[in-house]
Amino acid sequence: MRKAVRDPGLPRTPPTNGTDDFEELLPLAKKGDADAFAAIWRTFQPGLLRYLRVIGGQAAEDIAADTWLQVIRKLTTFQGNDKAFRAWLCTIARNRHIDWRRQTTRRKESLVETEVFDRLPTIDDTETSMSMQRALALIATLPADQAEAVMLRTVAGLSVSAVSEIMGRPPGTVRVLCHRGLRRLAFTLEGIVPDKEPAAKDPQATEVVV
Repeated sequence: MRKAVRDPGLPRTPPTNGTDDFEELLPLAKKGDADAFAAIWRTFQPGLLRYLRVIGGQAAEDIAADTWLQVIRKLTTFQGNDKAFRAWLCTIARNRHIDWRRQTTRRKESLVETEVFDRLPTIDDTETSMSMQRALALIATLPADQAEAVMLRTVAGLSVSAVSEIMGRPPGTVRVLCHRGLRRLAFTLEGIVPDKEPAAKDPQATEVVV
């Protein structure tokens, strides 16, 4: 009998201001409306940073900036709602993170591109609660693939299929990674040392409810 894995008290990313707001802002942003783009940035930037801080560590801010530069370049090609945008944003961020790791020196951006971010409103760091910081620190202790799956599935709230596409892993593997990651976190919170587990390689592995 399959047993559901309890979410060990991880705070979830709050929903955006609504699909209607996003659908109104997107066409304006595509036309170059700076205020509309800034509103989209304010909505998605906190979650993007939380994701990148887990997979990218101290480079999170730089990778996030690089990610938004790519968004600016490709925004006219995007079609979809706010959930699809979050998945698209995470996909870009993951690709930028992979490129970042391969680089020996930081890629330089043009002054014009950098100034785009100088004009954007800042986000007060106090919006990130201590509980969220602790949760991110705990998630960061997981094996890399488990940490990424838990961040995308549980914290960002993306569907299994969306996470599967972002990570390039079968849906069954994503479920196993989430299951193992959440179980490790639950054990950690309870002061239990979990047994070592094999890597999730079998795409046909038994699914678990997460």
